[in-house]
Amino acid sequence: MFSELKVDVRPAIESVGFQKIGQYGPIFGLIGLYALFSAFADQFLTYGNQLNILRQISLIGILAVASTFPILCAEIDLSIAQMMELTGVLIAGLATGSYVAQTVSVPVAVLAGLATAVFLGGVSGFITSRFEVPSFMTTLAMLFLADGLSLTISGNRPIRGLPEALTALGGSEIFGIPSIALVFLTLLAVSQLILSYTRFGLYIYAIGGNRESAELVGINVKRVRMGVLVLSASFTVLAAIVAMGRIGSVDPNMGTGLLLPPIAAVILGGANLFGGSGNMIGTLVGVLILGVLANGLNLLGIGPDGQLVAQGIVLLVAVLANVSRR
Repeated sequence: MFSELKVDVRPAIESVGFQKIGQYGPIFGLIGLYALFSAFADQFLTYGNQLNILRQISLIGILAVASTFPILCAEIDLSIAQMMELTGVLIAGLATGSYVAQTVSVPVAVLAGLATAVFLGGVSGFITSRFEVPSFMTTLAMLFLADGLSLTISGNRPIRGLPEALTALGGSEIFGIPSIALVFLTLLAVSQLILSYTRFGLYIYAIGGNRESAELVGINVKRVRMGVLVLSASFTVLAAIVAMGRIGSVDPNMGTGLLLPPIAAVILGGANLFGGSGNMIGTLVGVLILGVLANGLNLLGIGPDGQLVAQGIVLLVAVLANVSRR
């Protein structure tokens, strides 16, 4: 009797397999990288090198946290790196008196940068939510706008002589731990609390999962879609401030090369490309994968070209697992 009973369990097995890969794959991948580089690079697991990894990933990490909110809401923000440039140039210029006859206090300069970020993020969000223009296009336009404004305002020249209040946040240490890393981890924790315990966070997941259903249950979809882009832009102000401390000055081109790594980190961390699933812990894992991979390969003597190839392969595998899970 039992021999006649035939049940095809392959679809269920495949479904469970892809779900497990999407859920635990990033963690297993990070553990595998640690095991690999610990075995072949003597300096990798030292305390100093681990602090160095934290220092290296923190700026990308802050931008990755900013990118996570739109991605969970099935949007994307391509302007984060250039928005960081613009707000950094504006804050530094006001604080050093480069644009005005008299210097402006650091808090006022930071508020001016934040207001600029909120306004430009609001413009992107309004056009996206009100006119149904894909956020890919609106934030791409904002990328060019912010880049052009930062070059125009600064005259395409670095701004030096920053007050200590601007450089301390990203250039100091607290109990031997880089302050830039503490800023990143604090922002990550606060952002996860927003996603887990606020109505705004719940709405982000709902809209990312199914926008039509979210509208039917009474969620103000336009406001939330606009809100994630405003929030993403706002976080770039913090990224600009810690970048000042890291390099000791403000360069209008300091966002070059920082557009794709944060988005890649979010995807590497298991967030759904199409919205609705993911979290900040996954983003942390994704950022660590990028940082550990670059650091370990560097210790093994592999140059930037080889590192880019390795990162591309890892990201391709992550995207394949992401799409397969869907």
